[in-house]
Amino acid sequence: MNRHERRKQKKTNIGTSVLQNELLRAIQLHSKKDLVNAERIYKSIILKDPNNYDAIRHLGILKQDLGDYEAAYSNYLKCIEIRPNGFEALNNLGAVHVRNKNYQLALKCFGRSYEIKGDYVPTINNLASLYHKLNRPKEALEMSSKALKFQPNNLITLNQHAKALILNNDIREAIDLLEKYHKAFPEHEDFALNLSTAYKEMGEFEKSNQIINEQFKVNYKNLQYLLGYVHIKENKLSDKHLQYFEEQLEKNHYMEDDKVLLCHAFFRNFANQNNFDKAGKYLIKGNNIQYKIKPFDLKKEREVYEKIKKLFINIKTNKWKKSKNPKPIFVCGMPRSGTTLCEQILSSHSKISGAGELTYLAEMSGINQIINPEDIHLEKFESVVNNIDSSQEVRSDYLEAIKSHAEKNSEYVCDKMPHNYVLIGLIKYLFPEGKIIYCKRNPMDNCFSLYSHKFTELSHQYSYNQKMLAMYYKLHVELMNFWINKYKDSIFILDNEELVNNQEIVSKQLIDFCDVEWEDQCLDFYKTKRQVRTASIEQVRQPINKKSIGAWKKYEKYFKDLVEELNVK
Repeated sequence: MNRHERRKQKKTNIGTSVLQNELLRAIQLHSKKDLVNAERIYKSIILKDPNNYDAIRHLGILKQDLGDYEAAYSNYLKCIEIRPNGFEALNNLGAVHVRNKNYQLALKCFGRSYEIKGDYVPTINNLASLYHKLNRPKEALEMSSKALKFQPNNLITLNQHAKALILNNDIREAIDLLEKYHKAFPEHEDFALNLSTAYKEMGEFEKSNQIINEQFKVNYKNLQYLLGYVHIKENKLSDKHLQYFEEQLEKNHYMEDDKVLLCHAFFRNFANQNNFDKAGKYLIKGNNIQYKIKPFDLKKEREVYEKIKKLFINIKTNKWKKSKNPKPIFVCGMPRSGTTLCEQILSSHSKISGAGELTYLAEMSGINQIINPEDIHLEKFESVVNNIDSSQEVRSDYLEAIKSHAEKNSEYVCDKMPHNYVLIGLIKYLFPEGKIIYCKRNPMDNCFSLYSHKFTELSHQYSYNQKMLAMYYKLHVELMNFWINKYKDSIFILDNEELVNNQEIVSKQLIDFCDVEWEDQCLDFYKTKRQVRTASIEQVRQPINKKSIGAWKKYEKYFKDLVEELNVK
């Protein structure tokens, strides 16, 4: 290198060093929430160096912090153009896809980032979080455990690990972890929220409510605390709280998801005060917003049901290898039809273990998600059913998987995934020794319960539009009539109203159907200590009552579409 080249190289190094110092200063300002000056410096660096990967990426993060997801997305794409193996930008891009609920694209971005750099903890944490959203327990725990190995003191990692433990029914370990870190970091909102949730799932409502009430006093503007606060029936929002949130809603200061949460919180608040007129208005408003986020494809669902009927209409029985593992009991039906209550009664028996809503059957059979499955997954499902070896593998893997949920001396494990009603043909084919219980409820009561509940993410989009909900309910009835006509008495029909009105008689019939001896504790199901992760979390901790029968009539004037579509007299 000659003198001229050395001088040029020196100037380049000095220039790069100056830009690097400017970038560090901008990042510091960014971390201190001085977004105006941070943005000014980021843009200044990019003006001097249009391909500065780090400045463009951090400007994208700043735009994301401001809620400008389009600008953030553009910046991350630019970063990947500059550096195709930019694992940080791929991770950031995945986060934008999560925010926009494009979960499959998010998985691809996070997966590629992880492939490039397997020890990059932000990506591993994001994968754990996404698997949690997608209700994929094993993958969530696998990722959170890996992140913990790399950074055992990372608070985000610890929180993700606790959430994964809860999802995998390791609730006591999760509670121990959350109690420890909530005590050490009381200002950390996620530890408080998740500890409250864990207590609630175990029926420890006083502990759960205490956390929510304490945190709400300190930070009532946090929508998750607000939602927890109004779900405690004794609580009532003050005029100050109502005024603040109503103003935020009118000024359009919230993203669509948050508007839905706020409307749902107001619905709960006014319902608790028996102000059903105001409650109904907010319920309708919130559900209209939620449904617009992603309208439900009923045509596609109908096509799926027809394909499944054709697949099983003439299927022949098969002699499978016998298993020493506990036998499955499948409790299914529309969500909010009494499946949780049924499982709670069954799991109060010494020979039956309740495992909650398991995703194993959908995942192992290839259909992946039961509601609106992708064509590629439906094709895989069909190929599994049509191949004897693949079917045997699913059977063996499923029976092995539920073994981990069996308590000592259990002969049965209860899988309470409501939408397994779609897979009854597969269940009868693969598990002739298993039991199927179909839970049904008065159509209006069932649909009102669905409509008035805020489900996680986009899991039950059909339930936020009254006409769509009624059509979906009738579609489910059509499929169940097909299964009942085909399999007749091998499906136990548990009518919720009959159970409420004749608890002991119906409970004994249910237990008898499962081929176990009657035990009196099945009547005291609400005393059974076990994790419950569904919307019926509080109801199953109380004796059977008639409070929910006809509850929709308090809001009757708001439900003309549902009444008309269900043809309620």
